[in-house]
Amino acid sequence: MDNSVILTIIDLIGKKKTNSIIDRGFLDEAIKLNEEDILSCLKKYKEVDNEFDIPSLEEIKASIEDSVKVLLESEKLGIKATNIFNEDFPSKLKDIKDRSILIFYRGDLNCLYEKNSIAIIGTRTPTEKGEQIGEALGYYYAKEGFVIVSGLANGCDTAGHRGCLKANGKTVATLPCGLDKCYPNDNNDLADEIVESGGCLISEYKIGTNPSSKNFIERDRLQAALSLGVLVVECAIECGTMHTVRFAEAYNKKVAVSLHKDVEKDIDTVKGNLYLLEQKRAIGLKDINDYKKYKNILLGYKIYC
Repeated sequence: MDNSVILTIIDLIGKKKTNSIIDRGFLDEAIKLNEEDILSCLKKYKEVDNEFDIPSLEEIKASIEDSVKVLLESEKLGIKATNIFNEDFPSKLKDIKDRSILIFYRGDLNCLYEKNSIAIIGTRTPTEKGEQIGEALGYYYAKEGFVIVSGLANGCDTAGHRGCLKANGKTVATLPCGLDKCYPNDNNDLADEIVESGGCLISEYKIGTNPSSKNFIERDRLQAALSLGVLVVECAIECGTMHTVRFAEAYNKKVAVSLHKDVEKDIDTVKGNLYLLEQKRAIGLKDINDYKKYKNILLGYKIYC
């Protein structure tokens, strides 16, 4: 199905209702996929959702024109798109309850098909040791053949991406904004390096979209969905990283936390590590032997202690 049609419907009624329309099979009945077809689909949806406000034909036409323009402008910037109806849409993103419908990407989409992937995430303000550990973890798991997934944020995310690149590995960054932007701005060069090294930048948001609190949470679920496990370098008890942890738990992914020496200090940005361990919600990783054990757990190997 044409990306402009999916983008049009999302813009008109939002992701949640678009998913509902897809689940009920209304979009399957659209053949030409012009404004009349879309209006027909939305009218049928109205039959099962009385509170749904059907947009006018003029609104649909204007939205289609805008969607086509967005996709053309995206292509000029090297940004491609794919939707849930296409064969190249990553199964990891549609096999979750709150699935993606349309993603924009820059780089090699094949990275999202790789089975062996791990999210390395954490606070934007890590300790010096935490930053070193984050880079070391990115390097280690990349050398072990894992795609490294993170969010391109300052701190732990940046360290994980850079460690992966030093190992000549491939890394995926999930962004809370359109791919014509980089958040944060000072990671523009890192974003380009990720793409040039065979990695991928992805977003559910069209060009021109700015970051928002809601977008950060939504992109956190993509990190969990794309990974076999989520590894927290450092985090506070209440922080954005915990969103990714909760998504990982909902998706039955194994969570791990780094237990390097700074974690024992009375620092707010590392207290989350011990909290997750004490709550028995995560596996603690102290050294290379623990890294290997966690790797084997993610790969489904039996561990004999």
